[in-house]
Amino acid sequence: MKKSYPHDRLSRRERQALDIIIRLGSASARDIERALPDPPTYSAVRSILRVLTEKKLVIKQADADRDLYTSAVPASQAKVSALNLLVSRFFENSVGQAACTLLSQQEASLTAGEARELIALINQARKKGR
Repeated sequence: MKKSYPHDRLSRRERQALDIIIRLGSASARDIERALPDPPTYSAVRSILRVLTEKKLVIKQADADRDLYTSAVPASQAKVSALNLLVSRFFENSVGQAACTLLSQQEASLTAGEARELIALINQARKKGR
């Protein structure tokens, strides 16, 4: 069974730290401290990382003079899980509403390849809905 990304069971700071680790691939406590908005103390960041390690959401690895943390969940799986939670919470599980909202933003743009892929996925989803 695949391990899911429990965004809904994390504190705000735990979620932020885990998001940073996933975005960077691996990160030290200092990296996370620098990337957090309104960062807490270094000691607090280390505590957050200890909790995430205990929850088996991050893996701690010694690297020379510092510890590096990586996600226990592959980034691609974490992204899907986080997106599913967002669609569930804000769009009543409507993938169509979420996609329309994203694409209606003024700054939204697609490459030709992304547009083709999106059209193909829409066609597949429509066939499932019949």
